[in-house]
Amino acid sequence: MIRLIASDLDGTIIDAHNHCDPRIPEILNHYRSLGVKFAVCSGRPIDSVLPLLDGWGLREASDYIIGSNGGEVLECSTGKRQEAYKLSPEILRDVIDLYEPLNLIPTLYDGMTLYVSRISANTENVARRVGVKCVVGDVRALTVKPEFKEMFVVEPEDMETVERFAAEHPDPRFIGYKTAVDLFEITNPLLAKDVGIQVIGAMMHITPNEMMAFGDTTNDIQMLQYVRYGIAMENGSDDAKAVSYAIAPSVNECGMAEYLKAHLTDKLEVI
Repeated sequence: MIRLIASDLDGTIIDAHNHCDPRIPEILNHYRSLGVKFAVCSGRPIDSVLPLLDGWGLREASDYIIGSNGGEVLECSTGKRQEAYKLSPEILRDVIDLYEPLNLIPTLYDGMTLYVSRISANTENVARRVGVKCVVGDVRALTVKPEFKEMFVVEPEDMETVERFAAEHPDPRFIGYKTAVDLFEITNPLLAKDVGIQVIGAMMHITPNEMMAFGDTTNDIQMLQYVRYGIAMENGSDDAKAVSYAIAPSVNECGMAEYLKAHLTDKLEVI
């Protein structure tokens, strides 16, 4: 019996136009009326997700929010938060220095502001997607406290080069991975979205066998592997699809709602 449904945002239930099909909150609220809880699971900080939920129609449908790739969890009904696995400012500055030869654009979240080393079409696009203001600043100098991640804005055609560079320069203090076609992120090696899922599981007293999760790309892999039913999107990356239990239709086809309608009964059994 499924008791928790979790989902990534961008590329999974939020399309390239920053739109959530109204059939998504509709079907989620149907299953919530049957006792299922829903968790938003994002690479974005929780504070940048919260203001966007109303526009997506997800405010009332969300029981938990996992932010910063699993580093923070919010229980919506109580406002209770838990955090874990930040990187020190010294490590973050080392990361910025390591990747400097690639001419990427390092960033720093500060509330509703995204500081970037320089403005580009991609940084403006990222800022629009996450609903924050984009401001030019010395990201390295501004990095003075622990953070969940260092996020680099990348030209999509350069992503393979960045991934190869990361593989050729391993460091036990951090890991790097693609989170969108134009974003590459560095986090604590212990941090992944499944960490947030495990926290919620403990709060709900449920096991992975009672969980279903939807995702579309590399930073969703651990979450898709942790739950019993990890569903990748048709528009997703090959590595996410390779570890999934099943493939849902594309985000542009309201794939999550279509999959749930076809495969999760009102008895909360997967068929």
